[in-house]
Amino acid sequence: MQIVLLGILGYLIGGIPFAVPVVRLLSDHDVRSTGSGNVGARNSLRVAGAGAGILVLVLDALKSAIPMLVTDALLANKLAVAVVGVAAVLGHCYSPYLLLRSFKTPWQHWRHWMLLVGGQGLATGLGVISVFTPILALPLLALGAFFALVLKRSSWAALVMISAAPIAAYLLGYGDVVWLSIAACAIIILTKLWQDYPFKD
Repeated sequence: MQIVLLGILGYLIGGIPFAVPVVRLLSDHDVRSTGSGNVGARNSLRVAGAGAGILVLVLDALKSAIPMLVTDALLANKLAVAVVGVAAVLGHCYSPYLLLRSFKTPWQHWRHWMLLVGGQGLATGLGVISVFTPILALPLLALGAFFALVLKRSSWAALVMISAAPIAAYLLGYGDVVWLSIAACAIIILTKLWQDYPFKD
């Protein structure tokens, strides 16, 4: 029961759409109705500039990292930490605070609906990776930067980063709870990334 309650709390924290107040504060725009409409770091960057993008990236990563670290400090239970992290990613991708607004979208436009209910979860997923496998965080960011900056393929950068994470965690010998929780995060994030398919950037 305790783990279930922690999962709900992680989901509610992960669902906080930091991009909305950050972009509103820095540019006076509503990130949900500007650019791609996505409430993540990439659209925040498009709408309000690099400062907003970086700030949203950090805040979205902390949405999973801080609850996971607090759970670990209080319980020292890796499964509970994993549940909190995965729930935070789920909350970011399917935010309870954005669901009501999204119901105005016709069901035929399901890709647009998925866009409206949350971000793509990459930053929040990186928070999970940073807590569980900190040795992987920088190499994955470097790999993503190569695709985004050198090859000019930011969507492919996200796809490669999140797909490589659980495989790398498994190959490096991390326990089942760790690599399976990262894999669960990857699956959630990949379901949101497909809304951009075919990838154009």
